[in-house]
Formats: sequence, C-alpha cells, structure tokens
Amino acid sequence: MNESSAVAGPSKSVEETASELQSLLLKETAKTRLRRLATAVPVPFNPVCASTTLTACRAVRQQCTKTHYEPILRPWTDTSLGYCSYLNLCYGEPMFRNNPSLGEGNAPRGSTKECRYMHFQVVPTTAKQTELTPGISHFSTTIRSRLFDGEDGTMSQPGKRVGQWINCDLRRFDYSVLGKFHVIVADPPWDIHMALPYGTMTDDEMRRLPIPALQPDWGILALWVTGRAMELGRELLSLWGYRRVDELVWVKVNQLQRLIRTGRTGHWLNHTCEHLLIAVKLPPSHPRTEDVPWDTDPTLRALRRGIDTDVVVAEVRETSRKPDEVYGIIERLAPQSRRLELFGRKHNIRPGWLTLGNQLGESQVVETDLYDRLTKRYPEQKFKLVG
Repeated sequence: MNESSAVAGPSKSVEETASELQSLLLKETAKTRLRRLATAVPVPFNPVCASTTLTACRAVRQQCTKTHYEPILRPWTDTSLGYCSYLNLCYGEPMFRNNPSLGEGNAPRGSTKECRYMHFQVVPTTAKQTELTPGISHFSTTIRSRLFDGEDGTMSQPGKRVGQWINCDLRRFDYSVLGKFHVIVADPPWDIHMALPYGTMTDDEMRRLPIPALQPDWGILALWVTGRAMELGRELLSLWGYRRVDELVWVKVNQLQRLIRTGRTGHWLNHTCEHLLIAVKLPPSHPRTEDVPWDTDPTLRALRRGIDTDVVVAEVRETSRKPDEVYGIIERLAPQSRRLELFGRKHNIRPGWLTLGNQLGESQVVETDLYDRLTKRYPEQKFKLVG
C-alpha cells in the first residue's frame, strides 16, 4: 500500500456507491418543488414516472409509487390539437392563471380566453383525482411561501446578502456613478424585427452603451442573444474591446420536459434555445493579436474555469426570464466579484448583484458610497438604503 492510498482510506464498494448515487438522484431539487405547485394539496416528494401519465403507466405496470401527469380536459379542449406549448404557463387554462411565475394582472396570451390545447396537472398515485374547478387556484400557498419571499416573486435566500437595484432608463442613465464590476450580465431588448411584448433598443443605442467603462482592466461580460442578435452581439463584443471565449446554450423545455415548439420565434426554424455569449475584457498589456491566447494573463488565469458545462436544460417561465441556474454558473466562474446585471426585472434581483432596469419600482441600495453618489446625481429620485 502506498502513502496516498493509506491517507485516502478504504474505497467504497460498488453497492455502497450505487446506494449513494440512488440517494442523490431521489433528493428533491428546486425544480421538482416547482413542479408540485400544480398539485391540489401539498404531497411528499416523488420523482416523476418515466411513463409521464398515469394512464400510460398503468398500461405497462401494475403498481407505481412515483408521480404522474394527467390531462386537464375542459369542455373546450380539443385533444386532436395535441398539448399546449405553454402548458403550465398558459393564461388560457384556468388552473394556471395564478401561477406565481406569470405575475399578477396579466391578460391571456393573444387575447385568448380559453386555450383549446391540452394541459396537464400533477397527480400523485396515492391521491384520488379531484374534479377541477375553473377559475380557482390549485397552487399550494404552503409551498409558495417556502419558495418565495414576497408578492414580487423574489426567491428566498436565507442568510445571504440582500439584493440591490436601480430603476432607470438604461439609454440615458449616468453609469459613472456605479463604479466598476468584474462581472456584467446583460439581456438586452434586441430589435429582432419581430413583434415583442416590450420596448426594444436600436442597434445604435446598443453600440453607445458604455460597457467597457464599467469594468476595470479585466472582466467578464455575459451577453444573451437570440435570432439576428447573435451576429450583432459578436459585433458589439469586438467594438467594446472584448473577446468571446465561450458560449452557453439554454435548451428550453416545458412542463412535461419536452422541447418548446411555440412557433413564435425563429424565421426559418422554431427556436427552442437561447445563447449566452461569454466574453472577457482583455487587459491593456495583452497583445491585441488573435494568435496570442487570452489566458496567458495571470489575472484571467485566476478564474475558476472548467467547473460547469455549456448547456442548461430548464423550463421556460414568464417572458424573457432566464434560468436561475445561470447565475450559479457565472458566480462560480468569478467568485467574490462585484456583479452587475443590465436590463433586469424584479425576478432578476439576486443577493450579491446590482440590477438595473426600467421595471423595478422603488430603487434599493446596499452600498453606502453608491447611495451617496446616486442621491447627489439624481436628487429628485427616491433611493432606499438598507443595511
């Protein structure tokens, strides 16, 4: 026995390793907790059956202790149309109109009061199916209170720093009061030449954003792009003095974990994914030629690379909302960094980040020096300072 094996101790048996893996696979995640929002009453966690629906499961096995989906059949449902691509995010299905991910006071998509496509509810095998009452929320308030802090839908983060945000028009805001950030994430309202439920920015307005001035000699910029913005985003990275070093792909799935196929995005093919361009700001000392690797700089080599993958598979939620998992990827890549998110909404607010957007309500600031600069520059605007 060599010294290294003696220190490591006895190795686990195959049975012990398999048992540990099985335990991890059955452990409840935030994703599975959100699935249970569609149950009529709180139930213990069970993984979803591979057969998906209870009817399909009973056709191949006599007993099953896992959770299943079952169709919600309304008088207006046309089963020949197949399932709705929005599923539990559809305003046209009464059961899901109070889904906290949709927000309050939203009108049905496309002014459709009743969606004729099929929707699904979670049905535990041990529970008796109950008749659905149109217009009544079946979301468990107990589960919702555990997942969300308040009416704005911000996620609970016990024991962590509070988030800070500034409500402003990013086209006219004085960015010089913010200071510097080693990490910037932006989800711009690109003008992609399609009808969108929000205002967009022109290409020239995007080019005028002072992104390089917001970062010190080096930094990471993560830029969400889709459609024609994929090419425009690369152009902007070059214009701002950044080099694209990687790309993350978000594969969009629906409630049944199937690819989204809405037909609303994409001119040639239905777009089922979005892309996050990862770029670095090169230090002034770095040679400006493409044949010199960017990671020869000792500062950039300090980034924690190689931890996460470049693909995230996650359910879609309200318009423009991105997966929460992406924040963890960025934070692990550059830990202990000051972080800024541009074009954010209330659901983007996150402890340890400063969020800028025009739909954030009353501004809240944690950093006292930032608060002093903001109140001096914008005396007519109200900023809340929290400890």
